[in-house]
Amino acid sequence: MAQTVAQRVIELVVEALDMNALISRIDLNAVLLRVELNSLLRRVDVNQVFDRVDLNQVVDRLDINALLARVDMNKLLAQVDVDQIVDRIDIEVLVAHTDLGALIASSTSSLAGEALDGGRSHAVSMDDALARWVSRWRRNRTGRPGPPALVNAREQP
Repeated sequence: MAQTVAQRVIELVVEALDMNALISRIDLNAVLLRVELNSLLRRVDVNQVFDRVDLNQVVDRLDINALLARVDMNKLLAQVDVDQIVDRIDIEVLVAHTDLGALIASSTSSLAGEALDGGRSHAVSMDDALARWVSRWRRNRTGRPGPPALVNAREQP
């Protein structure tokens, strides 16, 4: 009977207390100093915490440019095995997707154009050499005439 009376008294006291007033009087910093944080963290299941995290939201909040600015690209590229990448390239598929006819035509026309320009340049050089030789042979001291005058050229004062 004493025990039931004590439980009833405790219930009446708890109901009569203003919990907000009671909590406002507690120094939470002093309470937290008494908490053993390592033992509390040992009881946390990190996998359950990660299961509740939405990684898409985390990635959306990341500044990728700032993250990449912190990456040492030389160190990263030093770990890349280029030979392994080249071994994975299918040359036959690459050749099949390449328009070799257009590539050869472009290369040939470029080569022919360069050859034509070189031939023209040599022809001009030979023309100049021949003109100098003829001028010496004829003992002409006036030199080669310049280009023809323009038809509608204005006279300079």
